Amino acid sequence: MNIRVVYHSGRSGNTMKVATTIAELFHIRAERIGKETIEFSDPVDLLFVGDGIYFHKPHRKTRTLIHGLDPAIVKNAVAFGTYGNQSDIGEQIISLLRKQHINVVGEPFVCKGDSPGTDNKGRPSAADLQNAKEFANGIVSKLTRD
Repeated sequence: MNIRVVYHSGRSGNTMKVATTIAELFHIRAERIGKETIEFSDPVDLLFVGDGIYFHKPHRKTRTLIHGLDPAIVKNAVAFGTYGNQSDIGEQIISLLRKQHINVVGEPFVCKGDSPGTDNKGRPSAADLQNAKEFANGIVSKLTRD
């Protein structure tokens, strides 16, 4: 199964921590949106797409990447994200993926991230990252069963 993990993360690195945790589980490298060239020429069985929330929506770079996805190449996708106060980042990513006619698998994984003005210090925590691993394993198990 060809699995890829792409993410956008701000200075806090919250979403990067989750992306790296998921990627390491599958012995792959998480690719940072906006910091490296991300191309989709070979078929992708499962794409994990992650972001934080910026002014009530996913970052512009993540939105641009999703708008360029081809459902003939990206067979399935799943969303994950981190947030300070607004927890709907996962649903927003799912909405963007569906507009591109990408099959979305499961519910999104979201957790709090350390952010100024919140009480989220130390997040994502070790427990959050463990939950991210379990989430990712569950998604892959679901796809291989179906």
